[in-house]
Amino acid sequence: MTPPPEEHQFRSRRQRWAIAIGTLGAVVIGSVLFWLFGPGGSTPEAPVNLSDVPYVDGTLVEVEPPTLVLRPFDESAGAEEMEFTIRPQDEQHFDVAHLRSHSSIGLPTRLYYLEENGRKFAVYKQDAPANSSREDGS
Repeated sequence: MTPPPEEHQFRSRRQRWAIAIGTLGAVVIGSVLFWLFGPGGSTPEAPVNLSDVPYVDGTLVEVEPPTLVLRPFDESAGAEEMEFTIRPQDEQHFDVAHLRSHSSIGLPTRLYYLEENGRKFAVYKQDAPANSSREDGS
């Protein structure tokens, strides 16, 4: 038995609305997920004299600006963990959300730093090479 034309038309309209609402919902959810987990803004610009600055490769174990704590790959770095301070003039070189993502999953990180009066000041961060030789660059 074929449904009357009015009921068929009602079902089609209802199905079209369900498809439209489902599509809209999928687009909204996809957009939110991309916004949350998609690529961030631009990468912070490196300081001009970066090639003259010592660095160390390791994994970040604490990211609480202005403090960063790094566990170096190279045990000869002299410490099991190294503490760095981000100075106000260097803050623009660090993306804190990116640093925290490195810390949360143990991604290799290269910190460039300056040392003054026994304190280490982080001036820039790079993703350490995946096949890092795990050597201190100072």
